This record gives sequence, structure tokens and C-alpha cells, in this order.
Amino acid sequence: MRNAEIGRWLLLLVLAVLWFVPLVSLTLYSFAPPSEVLKGNFIPSQWTLDNFIKVLFDTTRGVSIPAAMWNSTVIMVCQVVGILLLDVPAAYAFARTKFVGRNVLFALILVSMMMPGILEVISLYDLMANLGLVNTLAGIILPGLPRVIGIFILRQFFMEVPRDLEEAARIDGASEFQIFLRIMVPIAAPAIMTVMIISAIYSWNNFLWPLIVTNSPEAMPVPVAIAYLSADTSAALNYTVTLAAAFLTSLPMILLFLFGQRWIVSGMRPTSGIK
Repeated sequence: MRNAEIGRWLLLLVLAVLWFVPLVSLTLYSFAPPSEVLKGNFIPSQWTLDNFIKVLFDTTRGVSIPAAMWNSTVIMVCQVVGILLLDVPAAYAFARTKFVGRNVLFALILVSMMMPGILEVISLYDLMANLGLVNTLAGIILPGLPRVIGIFILRQFFMEVPRDLEEAARIDGASEFQIFLRIMVPIAAPAIMTVMIISAIYSWNNFLWPLIVTNSPEAMPVPVAIAYLSADTSAALNYTVTLAAAFLTSLPMILLFLFGQRWIVSGMRPTSGIK
């Protein structure tokens, strides 16, 4: 094994440890009583399920983690479906059709991706307030549509599809919509799955905008609910309950990533869906 390969594997090992150790600590202490936090041991000496019971059934802190998980699920599903409905046709148009100002418009879209999201907060909040959507799930969902990164990924994929496929379909009498729906969309399935997974994880973990636009427990998604939960009492008393909530709410996204990682890898290779 060459030195370059050894160095690469060592780097990957270090990065894996940096990612894995906090996850292990989160998992272990979510099963520990609060007194274990103050001992400073890596592995708790006592174990309990009380933290998860409080997370699932205790609403005295003003927030409900199960309700927040339901809100996050609704937000995630609506945003993912909306993003795919908007991003796939937009990416196809930028990649396969010619119209005046196409490159300029796409460049402006990319510039919007480079802008800090905090710059849009005031105008977005004002818009949601005028529409009467403050403190609602719709007020969280709508500003997340569409996703520029999805348009970029899908456009790059569509650009690599050979033109011969379209020409053959046109000779067979297929319309432009049939070419898009029956040929291009199935070919782009890996890239579409990639955008879906990235959008789902982003939507589930999004914190800043839901924190700004909601102030009622009934509309809080998971990140905001956990923030309220951790701020309810002192860190020492509430730490393990917060860790249990974080562990429980992280499981869906961890499982989604493990299931979809092969799609993410293949979706980043433009020719992976072309047989």
C-alpha cells in the first residue's frame, strides 16, 4: 500500500472517529440518569429509560416531542414533494431547452444560493405575516420551495443525457412532455433520489426559520422543540432528557441516510442512470 493510500485511510479514520464519538456519547447518556452527567465518565455507570418516558409522555415543559416529530414529518413530506415538482421541470428546462436569457437566469439562481439565508429573514417574515401564515406549518413549508441545490444537481445530470434518446423518441412520435416524463425522469432517478434525501434531511434539521416564524408548541418542528426543552431547566438537570430527545429525533434521518447513501453516490455521477 502506497503512502498516499495510507494517509487517505488515516484521514478517513480520523474523520470517522470525530463523527462517531459524539454520536456514541449522545446514545449512551440518553439512557443515563442526570446525576451521571456530572461524573464526567465516557460510559455511564447507571442506566434508565426515564429520559425516554419523559420525552414521549411528559408535556409539563410546554412542548411535546411526538407532536414536534409529527410536525416535522408533515413539513418534510410537503417540502420534498414540492421541491421535486418544482426542481425537476426547472432543471430539465435549463439543461435541455433553449430560450433567451437561459444562462443569465441560471446564474442569478446560483447567486441566490450563495447569499446568506439570514438576509431573507425579514422580507420572508413580512410576507408570511401579510399572508396570515405566521405560526403555521404552511409558513414554515412555503419559504423552503424550491431548493436551488436541487436545480443545480438535476441540471448537471440532465445535461449529460445523450441527445440521441430525445431524437429517437421524437421519431417515434413522442411529445415533449412524454419525453420528459417517460424518458428523462426515469433516467434521472438517481439524481432525483439524491435531491429528495438531501431535501428531507435539510427540512428535518432546519432550525432558524421555524424558530422565527413559530412561537406556539402546536406548530413547532423537532429542532425548535428540542431548543425549548433544553432551555426549560438548568443544563445539569435537563441534559439527559434533551439527549434522549435528540437521539430519538435523529434516528429517522440516520436511517434515511444509511438507506439512501448509495443513491447519493450514484446521483452525483451524471451517467450513472444511463443504460
